[in-house]
Amino acid sequence: MNRYTFFISLMLVTVCKTSNAVGFLEKATGISEIKNHEEYCPEDGDCSLKIYKNSSIVLKKDTTDMYYPVIEKGNNIVVEYTFFIKGPEGTSDGDYSETIHFEIKETTKSLHIEDDTLVQVNLLFGKHCFCRGEAGYYKVNDGNLILKKSHDKLIIDLSFSLDEVSQKVTRIKEVIAL
Repeated sequence: MNRYTFFISLMLVTVCKTSNAVGFLEKATGISEIKNHEEYCPEDGDCSLKIYKNSSIVLKKDTTDMYYPVIEKGNNIVVEYTFFIKGPEGTSDGDYSETIHFEIKETTKSLHIEDDTLVQVNLLFGKHCFCRGEAGYYKVNDGNLILKKSHDKLIIDLSFSLDEVSQKVTRIKEVIAL
């Protein structure tokens, strides 16, 4: 019985230390996240919002000459919103997701921009699916972004549309802790 108790105690200490390390890693990278806030999340899917402090968006090109965003270390705050639908069981390419990326300066307190001025925040829409001719990333230049930032939270109200592709996410309205 003593060996069994020792083994259980050892497992608990390991689990506690591992979860503390994960919490430390999240704090060190400056990532905040909320999941499954359903007010503006389209039906049948899951939504999440991540905030990356001390980061920036860099556009890179793939082998087909299409752009995609990479989040790298920088001086801004990057917002990444994801909508995800799991594909039917047994399919390898049935998942569907949309991502929205944009970045703001660390010093931004308030922002209200629309349409062509959305380029100031590098607003990108990504569609990820087995949907020929629509999958990929698109620059958004038709929409409205209202943002307010305090020392401990970020309030986002974004509505947008695209002419190039169909989309399920048309509005993001969230409050997230920084």
